[in-house]
Order: sequence, then structure tokens, then C-alpha cells
Amino acid sequence: MESLMTEMAENNDLLKPVLIIIVSVLIGLVFQWFVFWLLRLYQKRKPSVLKEQMLLHLKTPTKFLFPLYFVHVAFFVLKIDSFWHTAMQILIIINFAWAFIACLKVAEDVVKEKFKIKAHHKAKDRKVLTQLRFMKSIASVVIIILAISAILWNIPSVRELGKTILTSAGVVGIIVGVAAQKSIANLITGFQIAFTQTIKIDDQVVVEGEFGTVEDITLNYVVIKTWDWRRLVLPLNYFNEKPFVNWSFNSKKLIGSVFFYVDYTFPVSELRTKLMEVLEEDPLWDNKIAELLVTNTDNRSMEIRATIGAKKSADAWSLRCKVREELVGFIQNNHPNALPKIRGMAAEEA
Repeated sequence: MESLMTEMAENNDLLKPVLIIIVSVLIGLVFQWFVFWLLRLYQKRKPSVLKEQMLLHLKTPTKFLFPLYFVHVAFFVLKIDSFWHTAMQILIIINFAWAFIACLKVAEDVVKEKFKIKAHHKAKDRKVLTQLRFMKSIASVVIIILAISAILWNIPSVRELGKTILTSAGVVGIIVGVAAQKSIANLITGFQIAFTQTIKIDDQVVVEGEFGTVEDITLNYVVIKTWDWRRLVLPLNYFNEKPFVNWSFNSKKLIGSVFFYVDYTFPVSELRTKLMEVLEEDPLWDNKIAELLVTNTDNRSMEIRATIGAKKSADAWSLRCKVREELVGFIQNNHPNALPKIRGMAAEEA
């Protein structure tokens, strides 16, 4: 009978902490649900991008963070072994880092919504987005490094090892510095790009003979989305060491040219009128720049240049192709004899 009572007491001693931990987890989940219920309610009454993004990005991290915190408090009450305290602290640090990175994403999306890229987007707005993207990357790296440092500091054996390493920090610093030369160079280049703005998010550029749009700028590389949706990935240092063409450095508008070669008998004024008709019907035209001039002549033909302005540099190619097709068709249909030809004169018979 005594052995049975002893076994029941031991089981009761084991059951009590398990129940407390389960209750702590449930309290954490209920608390998280209540906080986000209030946030959703506030969002319905007074909608905002900030609350919308908080609901989107912070919901998952806090589902783990709140229960872990309440379980950690329960460990203090139950006086559980220090090993489990350390394990719980490590999990909480990881979740805090996750939540902070999610907060960075919230801030990024709020700013992006304010400076949303549209057809008429200004260069200064893209400058803000580029700097924001780079600073978010830097902040994420800092948060991860701090989280790893805090985790290691909570492990006693590793903390002692850290003190030993600090005594030879000069040698370690030299080794790390040499090993991380390229990474440091990329980081410095990233700061230069973010604040000197040689390239920005959504810039139209020509790199390595490829036309594309700057899709992303990270701490190590730049992603260019080409016109056929391929991705050209280049290291940050490339943009400091090699020349490239930025079609939208200060403005997205771009001027394009189309050349035609016609006979001297061709009526230029009719082609000028046709050019205006084509442009007035095309939404890609900027409604400002439209000019048709005879820019050169030789012993066979006239060179005619049509200069047109596009609202976006990415649309300049399409607009040029449209103008070229329409005007060539006009010449073929209305003045086929004015197409370039080689004249010859037969020698008179003796």
C-alpha cells in the first residue's frame, strides 16, 4: 500500500509541471489571439497599411513567441533545471529575432505602399525604395548576428571559449579581415549605390549588352530582370568597376529615334503628318516630343529621322517599333516609287 501511495505521489509530482507547462502554452496562444483580435477589430474600424502589414507578418512569429515566454515564466515558478532554462532562452531569442525581422518587413511594405512604383514614378521615390531595401538587409544581418551572439552568451561553455578568443582578438581580426575582403568591399559598394544612386530599384539599364529592369539590390548582388524575363545576377562591385547605361537615372522618360531612307522625290511633309497621326493614337507617347527631319543626304537617298518621346524608357522600344512599322507601311502603300533605288543611264548608241 505504501509503495502504491509513493508511486502515485511521484506521478503527481511529474504531472503537475506538465500541466503547468501545457496551461502556459495555452495562455500564450490565447493572449496572442486576443492581441490580434483587437488589432483586427481596430483595422476594421480604422483601416491602415501599418495594421494590415502587422497582421500579415507578425501573426506567425508571435504564435511561438508568446507561448514560449509564458513557459519560460513557468520554469521559474517550477524551479526547473538550468539546462531547460537555457534552452528556452535560446528559443525566445530566436523568436525575438524572427519578430524583429518581420517588423522590418512591415516597415518596408508600409513605405513601399507610400512610394508605390507606377508608370509616372519619380526618381526620388525609387531612391527611397532602394535605400530602404539596402538598410533592411543591413538591419536583418545585424539582428541575426546579435541573436547568435546572445545565444552563444547564454551557453556557459561557449562563453568561456569566447573570453579565451578575445585574448587573441588581434590575430582573429586579421584572419577574418583577410577572409572577408570581398564581403566588406561589397558592403561598402552597397552603401555607395544606396546613397549615390547610380542604380535604383526599377531603373531600366543596359548591362553586358542586355536590356532589363533592376529588380532587387542585396548586400552581395544586383538582380536585373531582362526584357524576356531572364534574370541577370551581377556582383555589386560590377557597378563600380564597369560602365553601364542607365536609361532612367533621373527620369523614366526616354527619347527614341527611327531612321528611314527614301528617294529624293518623296514628300517629307506627308510622312510628318502621318507620324503625328500614329503617335496621337498610341498611349506610350509622352505627348511632347515628336519631330521628323531630313538629317542627311547622299547620291542615292535622303535620310529621315523620326524622334519620339516615350513615357517610360521600357516602352521606348515598343513605340519605336510601332512607328517604324506604320511609317514603312505608309511609304509602301502611298509612295512605292519613292523607296530607295539605284539610278543608271544607258550610254547612247554610237
